[in-house]
Amino acid sequence: MKERVKTVLLTVLVLLSLVQSFFLTYDMPNFDAVEKTSSDYIKTEPLGPEEKVENLVFPDQMVLHLGENKHTVLYPGMTFYNIIMKRLQGRSYDGFQSRSISSLEWSRIREENEGVELRFPTPVPAKILQKVFPIAEDSAFLSQDIHLIWLYAAKDGNEVRVFFFNEKGDTVYESTRADLTVQDIKQQVEFGRSWTPYKLVNGIYYVPEQPLELMEVALPYDRITVEQMQRSLFFDPTVTKNIETGSSEIYTDAKRGLEVKRGQQWMIYSDPAVPTEGRQDIAADVTGAVRFVNQHGGWNGRFRFSMSPGKQQAGMFGSADSPGTVLRFQQYWGSYPIISPGTFRFGYMQVTMQQGTVTSFERSLVQLKNHSEEKEVRRLPSGDELMKKLNALDKPKKIAGLDPVYVPSLEKDVIRLVPAWQVKYSDGTETLLQ
Repeated sequence: MKERVKTVLLTVLVLLSLVQSFFLTYDMPNFDAVEKTSSDYIKTEPLGPEEKVENLVFPDQMVLHLGENKHTVLYPGMTFYNIIMKRLQGRSYDGFQSRSISSLEWSRIREENEGVELRFPTPVPAKILQKVFPIAEDSAFLSQDIHLIWLYAAKDGNEVRVFFFNEKGDTVYESTRADLTVQDIKQQVEFGRSWTPYKLVNGIYYVPEQPLELMEVALPYDRITVEQMQRSLFFDPTVTKNIETGSSEIYTDAKRGLEVKRGQQWMIYSDPAVPTEGRQDIAADVTGAVRFVNQHGGWNGRFRFSMSPGKQQAGMFGSADSPGTVLRFQQYWGSYPIISPGTFRFGYMQVTMQQGTVTSFERSLVQLKNHSEEKEVRRLPSGDELMKKLNALDKPKKIAGLDPVYVPSLEKDVIRLVPAWQVKYSDGTETLLQ
């Protein structure tokens, strides 16, 4: 009898052990919970779509060299620009070799050889370009910042040469195993033969020889409310305090600050970080900045990444001289950037990064709608007329670039975008010719 009881008890214990093992196996608690910190950002309601880094990095000018010292310039969004970019992005770039920039006669190459020149307004980290073009791993090359890519078909040979120019302007990196043929370059250059001819001036910038036509437009707009930005940028907007200071309103939760400049319809968000030692990783900063904008409002329109040309705006918790990397995302309408030189700040977003952390975020509270209320064709001056205007500018300053742009003005119900020429000087300053 005792033996039978022992057998039953043992059987029950074995069954209980099996049941317990089953629950432990298939109903394990999650021990991988991630603790949130005050620096984590919560994704909130979008004010616009998200973007990928590779869609925000593109040259502002595509110069086609046609041979016999003939050239033309294409701008982002133009049909031929898009076709050529897509084809170049479908090729691979490998076998990088560095050489002195003085080792080749670039003026002669530009005049005699057919080729494509991709010009970036400010240097782009090669690691970021790797997201745009299929660039092979190369530690020396990927540590560089690139401001120009030049591809050309050698006039006296059956080869294509591809060069990446570094930021300092003293070294070029040649991709000796680029997946391109002479026929590829000839086909791309052919797109430019019926386009507006451009003349190279002083070996630096290009002037159209025929009038350039842009559309002046009046666009309706929406305003982003302060409440929307508070919900997007603060963990708990109900605990923020409101302070009025002249033409600005400041909202703060004691750590972060949101300053709204009412007259300019502009906001500056500050989230101070403790300064730390270490080298800034620009490529990681760009990725982090894009992710931040994706999570805190999104992108209303088309934007292009560039390094900011100057100091950032001083925010509530710091000065404009505080350390960090200032990244600017320039807004486009059609094929041309929106440049706002006056008191009405519009046409870009700006993010300041410090060791991977967003410390400042600026943007307009005005969002353009896609359809226009008014349209009118404007012809920008060209050729001799344009050269006379350029020669009448400040003589001591050396012109480093010339771009067609839109200048915005805020009216009652619309924002008017007026075409103009933007002149860039070698000292970093700019002026407009309308």
